[in-house]
Amino acid sequence: MSTDRPPQLRRRPRDRFRRRLVASLTVFVLVGAVAAVIGAQQGPRLRDVTYDPSGLVSRPAQRVILTANQALQRVSAGDVTVTPAAAHTVTSSGNTIAVEFAGPLAYDRSYEIAVAGVRAPGQPATSELRTTIRTGSTDVLALVPAASRTSGTSGTSGTSGTSGTAGSAGKDRIVRRSLDAGGATTVYQAADITEYARLGRSLVVVSGTDGRSAVDIVSLAGGVQDPSAPVEHLTLPTAEGRVTALHVADDGASFGFEYADTTTGQSRDVGLYVVDMTGTHLPTAVAADGKPTAGAVPMTVAQWAYVPRTERALVRTGSDDLVLVDVSGQTDPVRLGSATYLHGFVGTGTTAVVETGTGVVRLDLTDGKRTPLAAPPGSTDAAYLGRIAQLDEDTYVRVVGDVRPDGTLAQRILRVDASRASRLPVVVPADASITAVCPSPNGQFLAVATKSATSDLVSIVDASSGALEASIDAASVDWCGALPSGDEIS
Repeated sequence: MSTDRPPQLRRRPRDRFRRRLVASLTVFVLVGAVAAVIGAQQGPRLRDVTYDPSGLVSRPAQRVILTANQALQRVSAGDVTVTPAAAHTVTSSGNTIAVEFAGPLAYDRSYEIAVAGVRAPGQPATSELRTTIRTGSTDVLALVPAASRTSGTSGTSGTSGTSGTAGSAGKDRIVRRSLDAGGATTVYQAADITEYARLGRSLVVVSGTDGRSAVDIVSLAGGVQDPSAPVEHLTLPTAEGRVTALHVADDGASFGFEYADTTTGQSRDVGLYVVDMTGTHLPTAVAADGKPTAGAVPMTVAQWAYVPRTERALVRTGSDDLVLVDVSGQTDPVRLGSATYLHGFVGTGTTAVVETGTGVVRLDLTDGKRTPLAAPPGSTDAAYLGRIAQLDEDTYVRVVGDVRPDGTLAQRILRVDASRASRLPVVVPADASITAVCPSPNGQFLAVATKSATSDLVSIVDASSGALEASIDAASVDWCGALPSGDEIS
């Protein structure tokens, strides 16, 4: 008897597989068609939002990227609304929309971004994309002197809750303090710290006394010194020298300082040196012709600072010439006339505020054009006129003062715009003097540094109301590193 099955029986499993495959493909096609119909009726939807909360409050030209679930027709600036209002531009490509803010946003604030009339190419349905972003909170790096350097004060009040190995005898501390939380965290400590600056994920620290400076690069991890990374000690141009006026480029690619050779016991070859962090890390002199040149006699400097968001530095030489130097050495220096003082920069970085023999002007760094700075009634009615610190394109603060009968100076801070000058209600102790007024990167706050015979204090105040936000027993904060330095007035 034969065991062979009839042909029709052998074909049945194959037929069942074929039917199941056809059914599955039919379901997939139907699901895809339904999804396409629903998508056409609903319009694009928001799939993802990316942004840097800390970058939004510290730098201009920061972007929020909105990603949709499908390609989009071109989105214009008129389609995008930001609440509360903030100046911005809009670009779109593929399924992404980039909202770029003209300047830094306010700290610790929610902004709603709404995009109206969003449409996929060839589809009739439109939709609105809506999201809320939250900007970062502010913090500062402050230099807290060791107890032995504050004439009996502890140098730690106002920083209760400090974590890390704080308070080591004889050591100064760089601490991080958030304005929305109590206490402070020790980032780095060493003896005789004189200056410091953030450099990407590192710190540049200058220390030393009596004309014998050291420059160290300290790696950070989690916002504090990385214990697993050795501190890099820079080789300075001579065996002994004094380092002052430290500044760091915004992108962290370089930093610079004024250096004086003190090997003979006197200051010699005082001038500007820069360190390329993408190269050998060796300080290179900026020569008299304005170009970084190894082994050259350095350009003499009265004041200098990096132009915000560039690799260029604005230098006031010892003879009061203004020179715009490309620290990278890729372009030639630009001579911009003369000035008797560098006050600082206007937010975008293309304009500097400088003092001349005839008054204070705004200097356009792109074409050298000078326009008088707004000086409404009351803004210059004082015996002492100190540094101007720009808050935004239209508003600045300035320290002014009158001489008391005993010969001391009664200082006050003015907030000035195009039409009026008003006193900012910041209390300065009678036995103290203002040593610096430094705006936060977004102009929302001011760091007011004061010094008395026995203590240093930095008060963080609201730049509009003068309301006190925080105080730190410290000599300085890192916001001041954006201001030109050299020969100083407050």
